[in-house]
Amino acid sequence: MTIEKLQEILAKNPEQALADLQVSSFTLPKWSDLEKEYDPMQHSIQSTIDYPAKLNENNMDDFKRTSFGLQKLAVARIAQAMFAAPVTRNYTFDTSNQQQIDAVQLLESLFEIENYIDSENIERGKQLNASCQIVTIWSAVPSEIPIMVNNLPTKFKLIHKTYSEMEGYKIYAQTDSNGEILVISIFYTDSASKEHVDVYANTNPPQYLKYDKLEQWTLDSLLSNRALACFPALHLTSKEPVWGGTAGTNIVEQIEELISFQGLYIKKNAAPTFVLDYGDTAGASRAVTEEKSNDSRKIITVGKGGTMADVTWPGAGTAVKDQYQILRNAFFEQVQMPDISFANLINSNTSAENKELLFSDVKAKALDLGGEWSRFFYKEFLIVKAFAKVMFPSLASALDLISMRAKINPYSIKSKKETAEYVSLAGDAMSLHTKVTLLGEADNVDQEVETIEAGNSMNANQGI
Repeated sequence: MTIEKLQEILAKNPEQALADLQVSSFTLPKWSDLEKEYDPMQHSIQSTIDYPAKLNENNMDDFKRTSFGLQKLAVARIAQAMFAAPVTRNYTFDTSNQQQIDAVQLLESLFEIENYIDSENIERGKQLNASCQIVTIWSAVPSEIPIMVNNLPTKFKLIHKTYSEMEGYKIYAQTDSNGEILVISIFYTDSASKEHVDVYANTNPPQYLKYDKLEQWTLDSLLSNRALACFPALHLTSKEPVWGGTAGTNIVEQIEELISFQGLYIKKNAAPTFVLDYGDTAGASRAVTEEKSNDSRKIITVGKGGTMADVTWPGAGTAVKDQYQILRNAFFEQVQMPDISFANLINSNTSAENKELLFSDVKAKALDLGGEWSRFFYKEFLIVKAFAKVMFPSLASALDLISMRAKINPYSIKSKKETAEYVSLAGDAMSLHTKVTLLGEADNVDQEVETIEAGNSMNANQGI
């Protein structure tokens, strides 16, 4: 799509415009299909069509349907591996310029304090891992009472909201020939069951349009056609869910079938099955009492010879356990995720350093996925900076001179002692700012560095 084509679409009547906007440049899995894999209670093992009921003597379904939420586990763990340790934002600015120092601290306040971005990244990671598409919209909302951000007053509050199809939204994004987003349309239904569409167009200047459906689609003239400080929409996609799509689900379904049928077998064979041979009873001094049972398989009377034997297959349990472990390991290996359940870790005799090796694969995956996220975070920085210039005009020129590079820090189980030893051994090869950042004990790294330097200076003066 081109800018000219987009402007032509936006000029149409609402019905025609929305028909043209309800198209995506991205070929992605549908959430309606992914949800059946993500939600363990929608797995095929729960279907009485795929797995008919096994009725007992009380005409009740005796089939023990067991679902495993391994897809949901993969979604959470990969997001945690990427974002449990906060993303590091490395700013480039003139450290001798007080305005630029203030501007950096302001940006960090907007990210960390005003928008709890560290927690938000985990949630965004889960939504992308599961639904394959997210959109984050930033906006500055007017406030009647001045708001203080890093000791600076403003009449706006910077907020953001992330949309995904997991939350009931329909998202359509269209790009230009360079792959840059030109327009994003978000279709949704409110709590009163009324339909709405929010459209964010990357025109010059960027536009916001809101459509509402009463009897037919109409353009909300009060909220629409507003010129925005910047294009406020961030879009991120993934070609498949983090569990590997149908390939991963196929393994999970085999596990569910295996364990469910084993549960049925255990229920039916809780009482041991025996073969009884009463022998030739013609000359017996008393008649043999006939055994009674609701289950004809519990006692079987045969021929003669006078023996009794347990006919349960002794290797059944071991075979099921081995097959279950093979399938489970295959799923975790395919997803590149360690099976770090409490039971596995507590039974492991390896040291903390060796356990760190368990995370090598998921760290590589986190860095692999992190490439697109780093680009996403840079665009987010530009959006927040654009809004900050409007909210705090006194720092606009300083904000223009600041750049940022985001670094994803995959989760590690290294102890604080190990990190401290690493920082100590670095010596003068590492700056004080980097050391404080690595230790992760101070919320405000710059302030901590100043405190340390002031303390060192005071000790040096006392030595004189």
